[in-house]
Amino acid sequence: MDWNKYHPIFKPEEFTCRCGCGANRMQTHHMDMLFKARAIAGIPFVITSGFRCRDHNRRVGGSRNSDHLGGYGSDIRCNDSGTRWALVDALIQAGFRRIGITASFVHAGNDPANPQDVIWTY
Repeated sequence: MDWNKYHPIFKPEEFTCRCGCGANRMQTHHMDMLFKARAIAGIPFVITSGFRCRDHNRRVGGSRNSDHLGGYGSDIRCNDSGTRWALVDALIQAGFRRIGITASFVHAGNDPANPQDVIWTY
């Protein structure tokens, strides 16, 4: 993947597995959509989770078919309702069809192997 096209908005380190294994297999299509969503929202996206290896996904309680495992998922920090609205609105406009919502982050997913047109809460 050419990370230069996302610079300075996103850096590869933000999406690298947090366990320290160094894995980062984010999908170009996902990153293109996320970049578009960031432009639509007009606010910074602080990535709290990107790619996850299977071990790390298991340790953090991720689902067996998590979007993160294939490089199709990103969690974006969000601590207030206005930011949450801006994120969800921008993600939908950018074409994301898998959105998860918590009090502290919004999940943007687009794994084609998982159910589409879904929004869930944790």
